[in-house]
Amino acid sequence: MNGTYKENRMTSQRPAARQRTVNKRNIYVASFFAAAALLLIMSMFLFFNVSDIKIEGVTLYEQDQILGVGGVSTGQNLVRTNTDIVEKRLKDTLVYIDDVKVTKKFPSTIVISCTEAKKAADIEYKNSYYVLSESGKILETKNPDPTGEIPVVKGFELKSLSQGDKLASEDSFKADILEELLKDLNNLGFENIDTIDLTTRSDIKLMYDGRLEIKMGSSVDMEYKLTYLKAVIDESITADYEGTLIYNGADSGISAIPKSQDESSVPDTSSSADDDSSSAVSADTSMGDGNTWNGNDTNDTNDTWNNGDTWTGDDTQGYGDNTGGNTDTADNNGGTYDNGTADWGYDNGYTDNGYADNGYGDDQGYTCLLYTSDAADELDGV
Repeated sequence: MNGTYKENRMTSQRPAARQRTVNKRNIYVASFFAAAALLLIMSMFLFFNVSDIKIEGVTLYEQDQILGVGGVSTGQNLVRTNTDIVEKRLKDTLVYIDDVKVTKKFPSTIVISCTEAKKAADIEYKNSYYVLSESGKILETKNPDPTGEIPVVKGFELKSLSQGDKLASEDSFKADILEELLKDLNNLGFENIDTIDLTTRSDIKLMYDGRLEIKMGSSVDMEYKLTYLKAVIDESITADYEGTLIYNGADSGISAIPKSQDESSVPDTSSSADDDSSSAVSADTSMGDGNTWNGNDTNDTNDTWNNGDTWTGDDTQGYGDNTGGNTDTADNNGGTYDNGTADWGYDNGYTDNGYADNGYGDDQGYTCLLYTSDAADELDGV
């Protein structure tokens, strides 16, 4: 009897003990959240106030301008500062800031890191000049004169004319071409470009150093063409040479025409310039002083034309391997050179039958820089 009573009593006490345990747990949880909320409130109003603001990468704006536009000041709470809003205000308002990153550093510091816009080109439009940044943003409008030391873009019909606008053209393709062209020039370190003429998209022209007109054709494979042209200018063209460089295509090379000559007498290869079937080229020839041509054909046999009296090489490219005095006949094409001046008789589409002494011969003074289709990574060995 007594055993049954004790068992019933213990059974009735278990739910009460369990309930007390649950109540204690709830009190602990509620206390924890109350303390966290109190700490958060104190952090937002009492703790972590800004006492130090660091501004990096800015030379064109005063610190007060940055702080005023961004809406940042000492004493404000670091926790409640919205960095995204500060960044947007600065980029939208200050046109010479291309990018900005705002970082919180607890307990009391804000760091504002800016990337300033760099002038990339002057766009000539309606007798005024609009300064374009490397990121494609209009920095300045309606300047009466070009900035200098950056290219002047011609033949570009601006659509957006306000400061801070993104570059846009009536011909949308031209905007894309110009941005890509400026990016490639910058990445390649291709400097001293005076003008960029985009009047005709299929006939892009550059003026280099006030003495070389560069005709690169369309925007197809633009980086490849610019790499090729820069290699020729850096290694094969003398500093006092004036004239025209024409990109004829990966297989046909680059024609160099002296300023004194009539360009119209050079065969038109523009159709091949923008339909390049070859994606590799070796610019391993050099013409340092205009009198020496050191080449390498596809079989890596050195061809030397030294002061016009010797020409040797493998005939796989149509060059003659018969060495003579001042008159040699090239195999497979019949081309000759007389008295040390080469004619256009090479076997890459121009034979002696059409482009030899009759109009394109040894008395015209033309120089053709021909590069064979070897490995593209040899461009730096011009």
